[in-house]
Amino acid sequence: MGQLKDFKSERIFGEVIVMGFNQLTESDELLFGKSLERQQILENIINNSPIMAFLWIPEKNWPAKYVSENVTQLEYIAEDFLTGRITYADIVHSEDIDKIRKELTRCCETGKDSFIQRYRILTGKGEVRWVEEKTFIQRDERGTVASFQGIVRDVTQEIRNEIALKDALESQKALMEKQKSLLERQKALETVINNSPMVVFLWKAEKYWPTVYVSENVRQFGYAPEDFISGRVLYGKIIHPEDLLLVELELEENCEEGGKEFNRQYRILTQTNGIRWIDEKTFIQRNEEGEVTHFQGILEDVTQQAKRI
Repeated sequence: MGQLKDFKSERIFGEVIVMGFNQLTESDELLFGKSLERQQILENIINNSPIMAFLWIPEKNWPAKYVSENVTQLEYIAEDFLTGRITYADIVHSEDIDKIRKELTRCCETGKDSFIQRYRILTGKGEVRWVEEKTFIQRDERGTVASFQGIVRDVTQEIRNEIALKDALESQKALMEKQKSLLERQKALETVINNSPMVVFLWKAEKYWPTVYVSENVRQFGYAPEDFISGRVLYGKIIHPEDLLLVELELEENCEEGGKEFNRQYRILTQTNGIRWIDEKTFIQRNEEGEVTHFQGILEDVTQQAKRI
């Protein structure tokens, strides 16, 4: 009976062992299933994002131990890297590879845990793309580099935008410098003109010649530039009434014959109704259709010469 009791105990104990073993196996399977589920969720997140994940072996040309499926955005498939047909170094632009090697070596030797770089790669179709890589350096218990865990992102459009912005800023800077230079030249030219007896006008090719621009030294005739530019005074109205018709007819004839210049001496009325003789030399400006649009005139007071005659 004792032996039978022991046998039953052993059987009971055996059943407990079997049951415990079965329970442990089911627990392991549950943990494994959850772990696999988490891995699949993580991979789905990565593969549906613009970020590509790599796990590189710290060997020459960085063979890949893992690469996310969304590497297809670079026109490759994961198998290209995992089978060794392609190493990561194979797709890095030849002009950037040395820079990457030096930075990686420096980080490993100085004990850094991570670094970020931007460089160019070649897609499976030979297209050049810019990527940003953030790499985490993994070491074993002895501190030896065991692997490189990289997150790679296509930043081609960002780089293009940065280049476009830089070009725009440089163009704007160049334009501003050009405008500054033109303003300086304009100021110098106006200084020369205003310190000379020559008065410069730019008239519209309209009745009585409305003024677009007139130099400051028009004040020698008693007028301010604003009198003409505002339209309060029309140049045709200060030409002596006895000379106006002749000036109009000669200028009109010159324009109709395709002339480029108009030269004439005539009288004008000053702001105080004084009379001055002026010598006008005008350049006739036309648009692309050949239509006269403006008259660019240079006036010189020749009253003293006229009096001697």
